[in-house]
Amino acid sequence: MTSMRRPPPLQLLPAFEASARLLSFSKAAQELHLTTSAISQQIKQLENQLGLPLFRRLTRRLELTDAGHQFARVASQTLATYRQGHAEFAHRFDRPTLRLSMTPLIAHEFLLPHVEVFQARHPGVSLSLEASMELVDFEKESVDAAIRVGHGHWPGLESWLLCGCEAVLLAVPSLLARHPVNRLEDLEHHTLIRRRHEQFGWESLASLAKVPTVPSKGDLLVDSDLAALHAAERGLGIALGFLPAGTPFSKLWPDNRLVAVLPPLTTPLSAYFVFRPDNGKAELLRDAFDWIRSQVTPVSSHDG
Repeated sequence: MTSMRRPPPLQLLPAFEASARLLSFSKAAQELHLTTSAISQQIKQLENQLGLPLFRRLTRRLELTDAGHQFARVASQTLATYRQGHAEFAHRFDRPTLRLSMTPLIAHEFLLPHVEVFQARHPGVSLSLEASMELVDFEKESVDAAIRVGHGHWPGLESWLLCGCEAVLLAVPSLLARHPVNRLEDLEHHTLIRRRHEQFGWESLASLAKVPTVPSKGDLLVDSDLAALHAAERGLGIALGFLPAGTPFSKLWPDNRLVAVLPPLTTPLSAYFVFRPDNGKAELLRDAFDWIRSQVTPVSSHDG
């Protein structure tokens, strides 16, 4: 057995950590932009260095061995520490960067049109708006803050209230002219546009409306909240949006490309600005929060 006194090279850890987390060499290869063969070779090299098998290679899947489970924790903690350390280093010695995670709809429709407002206040800061439907992992990703919808409680994170949320059904006027919708039951004549990775969707609407289910003639599945609105703009169905409460539709669709199918439904959910308490960018985060809140609240919806 190879001596374990010398740790294996650090460059082998990303391939193993991704493979252990995803239980797939091919998915790890996609995530790290490598070939599956390269991932497999790095795993084999790591196993040779440790003198232990880390995976059981079954016919159609991978399983971690006991050693694999334990070393996966080591790899994950090591990489998380490295990323955090690098973020702190960059914050001190590099141009300040603020990375914000949010859904594509919030990024493209609410914030991007007003980025110059934030940049004018912070000309030396590099602002990164990272649009994704998936919740960011603050332990593994060097994101400074995120916009999340929920009830305001996420363990280990601080959350500041941005605004309440309304559930709004949206469609092109021509679609409603053919099949008017006066109540939820009338949706049986329409296609419902659904989103992958959605926390709150049509099932949430049914719960809010206190009905067993929302009827439809079929579903269309898309990747994001923004894609759902684009599909609705093309007349492909009815989209469900969880928008900042009181959002004037004239702000998002001044030409009435999309209209509300029914009056907005008040929800118990709100949008929050979420971050780690030990982030180290307190003043910048406060300014970012104020800027975002000014763009998602109707009071200042026309301020620019």
